[in-house]
Amino acid sequence: MEQERESLINMLGNVNLDSELLRLGQAKFFFSHLYAFTKVLSLMQILGDRDDISATASRLLNRCKAVEVVVNTPRNAEQTKALTNVNNLIEAAINKMKEDLNNAKEAMKRFLNACSPDLPDGPIDQRFQTQVIECTADDQKKIRRRLAILINQIERAQRYGAAEF
Repeated sequence: MEQERESLINMLGNVNLDSELLRLGQAKFFFSHLYAFTKVLSLMQILGDRDDISATASRLLNRCKAVEVVVNTPRNAEQTKALTNVNNLIEAAINKMKEDLNNAKEAMKRFLNACSPDLPDGPIDQRFQTQVIECTADDQKKIRRRLAILINQIERAQRYGAAEF
């Protein structure tokens, strides 16, 4: 009888253990599904955020495309005429490049020296300087930059033996 009693206690212990294991398995199953569900929710939120971000970016891009920025330099009649004359002189020097690259380069160096605020490092073109002085300060900076770029292009063309003009 003692053996039956111990056997019954062992069986009850096994049943308790099995029921606890079953509950643990069910809890594990529940938590794994809950974890997967939270992952799906966070992914849906990320995708929703991504859609919101994409829509906002698209809207901002369309706004930027609709904006046209125009920066005009205010000039009086004399400044406009002087700028036209300067551009004509530069264009004439550019056209000379096809005939004689070295002379065109020297002419542009004289032009650049003429509009240099510091001491020029060579001869200057007086006629060009007279016209540049009548231009606005902003135009003078743009002219200097344009001449420096043109001189660099000529030097590159001479270095590689091919004209890029």
